[in-house]
Amino acid sequence: MRKLLLILSAVLIAAPAVKAACAREAGAASPAVLIAAPAVKAADMSAALDFYKKQALMISTDPTRDERAFAKTLADNVGTWVSQNPGQAATADALLLQTRLYLRAQDNANALVSLFKLRKVFPSADINALKALLPQAAEAVKADARETANQLFALPLPAETDTEADREAEALYALSKLPGRTLYAPAAQAFETFFTLHPKYENGDKVELWYGDLHRLNGNYLAAISQYKKAGELYPATPYKAASLRLIGDIYADNLKDTANATAYYTRVLREFSGSSETGVVYKHMAILDENNKQFDSALINYDKSIELLGNTKAAYESYRGKADVYVKTKNYAEAYNTLLKTANVFSADEEKCTFSLLEAANVAKKRMHDQTKYMQALEKALVAHPAGPRAPQIMFDLASAYEQQGRNTQAIEIYKRLIINHPTNKLASRAQGRLNRLQK
Repeated sequence: MRKLLLILSAVLIAAPAVKAACAREAGAASPAVLIAAPAVKAADMSAALDFYKKQALMISTDPTRDERAFAKTLADNVGTWVSQNPGQAATADALLLQTRLYLRAQDNANALVSLFKLRKVFPSADINALKALLPQAAEAVKADARETANQLFALPLPAETDTEADREAEALYALSKLPGRTLYAPAAQAFETFFTLHPKYENGDKVELWYGDLHRLNGNYLAAISQYKKAGELYPATPYKAASLRLIGDIYADNLKDTANATAYYTRVLREFSGSSETGVVYKHMAILDENNKQFDSALINYDKSIELLGNTKAAYESYRGKADVYVKTKNYAEAYNTLLKTANVFSADEEKCTFSLLEAANVAKKRMHDQTKYMQALEKALVAHPAGPRAPQIMFDLASAYEQQGRNTQAIEIYKRLIINHPTNKLASRAQGRLNRLQK
């Protein structure tokens, strides 16, 4: 009996030590194990990425159907690795690997999403390597929007002081401007992933609006309306409440052709946010709505209000042009001509807007007013305003022809000579030379 008691006593005394040893074995209390754990995890992550890289080498440059399926799965695996390792130095390599794998899988849409994220989040990435991948990835975008993709890709990068979330948001902004049937779903998923990873992002309201833009651009108008409402209603301090209402009005006006709902949302902006910068834009869009519905008197009033509020900003250009269009539609050609001249004067520093307005004025004078003098005056103004612009050769030729028709040969000869000297390789130069030879006989 005594022997049994001694054995039990020894076991009870040893129990705490055994328990501590077990705890150390499990890694629950050992400082050494706790310190080593992150290093072990990092090693595991590095090993995982190396594994994916080795697997990628098994895919040929001209992959078979099975290899394409494998490349797609492997790219998705790498995407999981990326989400588990945000902000790591190796994450840029992982995104580049993912982009290349998606391209091998002929999944250009997901490749483009990864490529934009890589470009914006990791600005130190080799730009030449990225540019080489862009043309194939951009095939996910509608053909007429591929130049837009190139321009967005070339935009100045976010500041170095910006957070990773800020940089990723810039990538989402770019994606929101690119229409494409195959790109839409991956781009939408990129937005959803962003909100999952950054639920308290300080500029989340702005990203919500961009998400609405993505839906609208791809024809999902009801989803866009819901997204704009979310930005305006679920962010109490957002400065975009007026913008969200105006954007909803735009969808009803432009896309759904619902004048009643469009007017209701535009009216809310004017009533609830009278001092907002959106009011000038709202008046412009209400004018366009009126013009489309042939309510021309109301359209002119709203265009004038818009011009008053927008001033000389770029946003006012459509209001000036819209006003001129209304005058043409109501056959008030003299006012249309004068409005176009004023538009050119207001936007004189913008070659495209100025020249286009003056050429439209010339067209109204010639075809509507049948006034050759005003026609030539508009062309003269266009040539004086931007003598070296891309449309200058055509303006010179048309003006010289007009002089010639009026028997003002001296002026015609002078303009033809300027055209030949200043634009010798232009196709109009040879025609001008022929006219000049005839006049100088």
